[in-house]
Amino acid sequence: MTLAFSIVSTLAADLPYRKAPAYVAAPAATWTGFYAGLNAGVAFGDSSLNTTGTPFWSNPAGLLAGAPATANALAAAIASNASSSGSGFVGGGQLGYDFQFAPAYVLGFEADMQALSSSRRTASASSTTSFAPFGFPANSYSSTASFSQRLDYLGTVRGRIGYLATPSLLTYITGGLAYGGANVSSSFSLQQMFPGWTTTIVPPIFGTGSASKTVAGWTLGGGLEWMLGSHWSAKAEYLYYDLGTVSAPISLTQNVNVTTPWATATGQTSSRFDGHIIRVGVNYRFN
Repeated sequence: MTLAFSIVSTLAADLPYRKAPAYVAAPAATWTGFYAGLNAGVAFGDSSLNTTGTPFWSNPAGLLAGAPATANALAAAIASNASSSGSGFVGGGQLGYDFQFAPAYVLGFEADMQALSSSRRTASASSTTSFAPFGFPANSYSSTASFSQRLDYLGTVRGRIGYLATPSLLTYITGGLAYGGANVSSSFSLQQMFPGWTTTIVPPIFGTGSASKTVAGWTLGGGLEWMLGSHWSAKAEYLYYDLGTVSAPISLTQNVNVTTPWATATGQTSSRFDGHIIRVGVNYRFN
């Protein structure tokens, strides 16, 4: 028995010793690096459109008494306020860079460009303004106004700072520059009415105005981004943008005859361009 145990012990001692393979943890995902991607969502908001008027007049044919009153009435007739709301699809692309530090924080920047569908918003208003240019029973202007605004595109250049709730889930806030192609237009139709007449005796007065320009403002928002693998991430994001106000000039003239102006009102239609965006996106990361 002793001999057998000795033989077994000797054989075991002669067997090669192999260590169990050491556990190697999978490399942690890193957020540092450049990325590019696509996004899609919805844009919505409310807009106000306002027109102010300033009277002018000339005095041909000795119509000194009537021209000022008429010009004031024209200015009052085009002073209008309207509001509109709308929503539409928004989609585009983004690129950026992130730097992970400390070790649960991410600092970066992002630039994007968006196209907006159904971004045109319209509104209308009507009013009646009474006036008595010669002290006779009051005449009146019946005014009908139509307004529209449109944002052709929207771009942003933003910084962002985030906190890693988990190694693969980033929560962040973002803000910076916003810019876009803004268009605003208005049209007015005024009909002068006389007391006791069932039809007008003065042709309608028409006026239009429009403006189109690139405007800049600011944006602020936040979101969540998930690391899906070594090179892919997905995000959900909210942004508020404010591009300020765009104004379009407008002018209406009441003539003594076909060629001679009597009274004129000039003004401008102003519209504010701001709104909200909710979107989702996917990024490819070059890290």
